[in-house]
Amino acid sequence: MSKYLEMAFAIRDEIAEIRRDIHRHPEVGNTEERTSRLVRDKLAEYGVDTIESPTPTSVVATVRGNKGAGGCIALRCDLDALPVQEETGLPFSSEVPNVMHACGHDMHCAMMLGNAKLLCSLRDEFPGTVKLIFQHNEEIMPGGARELIKAGVMEGVDAILGMHNFPTENDKTGVIGFKAGPFTSASDGYGFNIIGTGGHGSQPQKAPDPILAAAEIIMMLQQIQAREIAPSDSAVIMMNTIQGGKAPNSIADRVFMTGNARSYTAEVRQKIADHVQRVAQAVETVSRCKIEAGSMRGYDSCYNNEELSAFLFEQLPAIVGKDHVEEFKEPMSFGEDFSFYSTLTGIPAVLMILQAGHEGDEVSSLHNAHCAVKEEAMPYGMAAMTGAAVAFLNR
Repeated sequence: MSKYLEMAFAIRDEIAEIRRDIHRHPEVGNTEERTSRLVRDKLAEYGVDTIESPTPTSVVATVRGNKGAGGCIALRCDLDALPVQEETGLPFSSEVPNVMHACGHDMHCAMMLGNAKLLCSLRDEFPGTVKLIFQHNEEIMPGGARELIKAGVMEGVDAILGMHNFPTENDKTGVIGFKAGPFTSASDGYGFNIIGTGGHGSQPQKAPDPILAAAEIIMMLQQIQAREIAPSDSAVIMMNTIQGGKAPNSIADRVFMTGNARSYTAEVRQKIADHVQRVAQAVETVSRCKIEAGSMRGYDSCYNNEELSAFLFEQLPAIVGKDHVEEFKEPMSFGEDFSFYSTLTGIPAVLMILQAGHEGDEVSSLHNAHCAVKEEAMPYGMAAMTGAAVAFLNR
């Protein structure tokens, strides 16, 4: 067992208690006042060099090595919870109605505090600086990362690492996986306001039908993957909400629907955006409804820098054990605003997945009321991030 893993296991119980405290008191994006206050208090206790709050509920700290001047690597976690009523049955379940850490940010935050404690005790072993970013509001677009970048938190940073835990089968608990290149999907929102005139169901020729137009749009959007995108690429286009109509014998006067598109490359992302507009125009012509198509550009795809990924695959087996490192063959399908720390700055980045098992009888997905991962994974996450940061600054 490496020194980093031994040190991480030595503080596991302390960090688990912090995680449970955060889990009991979840706060949604931009309201993380208690959480950020806890973070500042713990960072001061552990002896970091600086503590700042670039926004009201974010925290950024630094730990300087004693081996002289050097580079700077940033480690990032997120703090916010989700508007979900918890149903895990954990003894430390959320005490806040309809708010839950269903995406693991409680564990992310606690592990980052563990990283801070470990790095403060390792100052004599690295030059340069480790910057610890406790980011607010990852869940609500446009996300907190853009705000922190605008505030200057990436100035002087040479590389940045992130880690997201993920519920898995228990035999994967503590295994860290990632791949070079596109690693999470870009996530963009789309909305269609389809306006007819309304009318009696017995006279369809007199009233453009926005429900039929909505159905045509939904079907035509599926042609994007089938006919616009190469088979070697991947995309998801879905309409997930639809409202319209008031009576079974009346033609609706309007329909509003919203959906989401996910993709991994800028080229595919732009093809989707262009085709959405073409679909809206074509259906408007055929249906005689007025169609307003809007979009919200969401999170970029996280792109794991090839050189930094190779370095991590070289270093991590000695830090957490070769059986706890996995090179993924496929990217993840969720979106993460960690992407902006690289796409908006050009700074090399790698997002890793901490496979964290599950509590209960079955694996529940992220954002699910039953989602609960194992704290046994945390020492591997802390050792990986801390050891990688020290190795990067010493290379």
